[in-house]
Amino acid sequence: MTTVIDPFKDGRPLWLGLDEEGFRRKVFQVIGKDLRDTEFLNAGLTIFEPGEASSMHNHPESEEIDFIVQGEGEVVDTDGNRTPFAEHTFMYIKKGVWHQHVNTGREPLWLIWIYGPHGELPTT
Repeated sequence: MTTVIDPFKDGRPLWLGLDEEGFRRKVFQVIGKDLRDTEFLNAGLTIFEPGEASSMHNHPESEEIDFIVQGEGEVVDTDGNRTPFAEHTFMYIKKGVWHQHVNTGREPLWLIWIYGPHGELPTT
């Protein structure tokens, strides 16, 4: 079966990072164990306003692929290394690697994320 999903209409909207300034972002989860009954994958769209970032997080048992729909930023590791990324690029994050996405641009950053097998979404 093929399913077409509109993240804004059919996704699960979540605000993350509301308790700490600079970590706010809007997440639209479209695929997950309890959402579309998927066997292996979690997926969604996260929108970061300029200057916003995810928390430093990892997916202990999952590999992650991200695609940058629009905007630019950096992915930061636990040693403080910052790797820039641009619109229309992919990034691959190995299982268990700690990382943080940061919007360093002047426009909203739209990041599509897919990881598997199933794991928890960051809560901050």
